[in-house]
Amino acid sequence: MKKSLVALAALAASAAFAQSSVTITGIMDANYQSLDYFGQKINQAGQSGARTTTFKFIGSEDLGGGQSANFQFEVQPSFMAGDGNASVLGGNTKAGTNASAVAVPNGSGLVGKGESFASFKDSAYGEVKVGTINTNVFKTFAAVSQMGTGVGSGYDTGGVIPNFTRLESAASYESPVINGFSGSVTKGFGVDQKFGTTTTTYDVRNTVVDYGLTYANGPLTARFANRNEQAFTTGVITTTRLLGGVYDAGVAKVSLATGNRKTDDTKNDASISIMAVSVPFMGSYRFIAQQGAVKYTKNASGNGIDGAKNKIVGWGFEKDLSKRTFVYLRSENATIGATDLTAVIVNGSALTKTDGNNKRTATAIGISHQF
Repeated sequence: MKKSLVALAALAASAAFAQSSVTITGIMDANYQSLDYFGQKINQAGQSGARTTTFKFIGSEDLGGGQSANFQFEVQPSFMAGDGNASVLGGNTKAGTNASAVAVPNGSGLVGKGESFASFKDSAYGEVKVGTINTNVFKTFAAVSQMGTGVGSGYDTGGVIPNFTRLESAASYESPVINGFSGSVTKGFGVDQKFGTTTTTYDVRNTVVDYGLTYANGPLTARFANRNEQAFTTGVITTTRLLGGVYDAGVAKVSLATGNRKTDDTKNDASISIMAVSVPFMGSYRFIAQQGAVKYTKNASGNGIDGAKNKIVGWGFEKDLSKRTFVYLRSENATIGATDLTAVIVNGSALTKTDGNNKRTATAIGISHQF
C-alpha cells in the first residue's frame, strides 16, 4: 500500500511537472564588416548583421481552463569582445581615431537585456505582461522591415530610423485575436524621483503610453502604432505614429510603412517612410532590398535641418543552409542630410557643416544561426 501511494504521488508530481516547460532559444550571428564612416574606414569582425544575437529563456505553466503563467528573459551578448582579453587587444589606446557610434569590439563581453517579462494569459481575455516590453511602434517596424534591424535596415544607426525598441519598467495588455484583429497597449512608468542622500544620482525615465492595432489575414498583415512620450523635465509630449503593411505573394514579399513624429513644442517634427521587398529564387536564395527615410518637417532645437532628409538604401543576398541557418551578404548606403554632424568626431576632429562628407556605408558578410 505504501509503495502504491509513493508511486501515485510520483506520478502526480510528474503530471504536474509535465504541464510546465522552459525553453532556451536564440540566434548567433557573426560577420566581417567593412565600414566607411564619414570618410573614416574601419574593417572588423562584428555580429548581428542580419539578425540580433540573442538568448531567450522562455517558460510557461499551464494553469488549466485556457490560462497560463509565463515568463521570458532575453539577453543580447557581445561575443566579439570579452573581459580579460587585454593581451588579444594589445592593451593599447589611441585618442581620437574611432569614429563616434562605430561599434569597435574592445570592452566588456557582458550582455544587454532584451524583452523580458512575467505574464498571465487567458485564451479568452488576453495577456498581461510586466517587465521590459517591446513597443508597438517597434513591432510595426519589425513587421515591414525585410532586413530586420541589421545592416541595410537603417534602424537606430546614426539618425536614419529612430530607435523606439522597448520600454523598461512597463506593463502591457495584449488582446486575443478576433476575426483577424488584435490590439495592445503598453504603459511605461516614468521615474523622476528616488529616495537617497543629498549626493544620490539616478537615471530618470519619461512616461510613455504606446498602443497598437493589428490585422492579419492570409498573405496580408497590417499594423498601426501610436507612441506618446512625456518628458519628465519639460512635460513636452512627443507622439510617434507608424502605419505599415506587408503582403506575401509567394513570388515576392512587399512591405510599406509611413509615419511621423510630432512634439507639442514643434521642435523635433519629422516624417518617416519605409519600403522593402524580399524575392526568393532558386529554392534556397533570397534577394532583399529596403529604403528608409526620416525628413525633418520642423526643427528648432538645433540638432536637425528643416526640410532635409536622412536616407538609407540597403540590399542583400541570403542563402539558406538549413531551416535555421543562412549565410548573407548585406550592404547599406546612408546619406545624413538632416542631422547636424558637428557633434561627430572622425579622426580626432569634429565634422563641420561644410565638410561635405555626409555619407556612411557598410558591407557585411556573415552567417546567422537560430537554435
